[in-house]
Amino acid sequence: MEGANRLLHVFMAVVLLIASLLLIWQFGNDVVATVRSGQLAQGYLHALGNLFILWVLSSLIAAEIRYMRTGSFSVLVFIEAALITLLRQLIIIPVESPGRLQDVTWSYALITAAVIAVGATYYLMRRVAPEQGADGGGAG
Repeated sequence: MEGANRLLHVFMAVVLLIASLLLIWQFGNDVVATVRSGQLAQGYLHALGNLFILWVLSSLIAAEIRYMRTGSFSVLVFIEAALITLLRQLIIIPVESPGRLQDVTWSYALITAAVIAVGATYYLMRRVAPEQGADGGGAG
């Protein structure tokens, strides 16, 4: 069973790596499409959103490597991934809803509150268990 578990974790690490490579490729396509379209601000924000996803994948890959080396997994990885995802959403909202900022004000407020809550949780977890978070639990 331990061998099967290790094999599954290797599989997950490989899949995360493939997803990261595809995301880098998508980022390159987004940059080319942005330059061709001339909508630099909107294209830049969209490409930045993709880099935030890459950041999450990097964090998960680092957590997989740590798990395969040490057998331990920090919950901080999931808190970090949630925080990055929320920050990405704050950046993407204007791209997905151009000209309708008054319609998304409530969403912005809720996501900002979630960022504060998750950020406070991350901060408190790092203070309570600094040995778990000493390496950041990931790439952040």
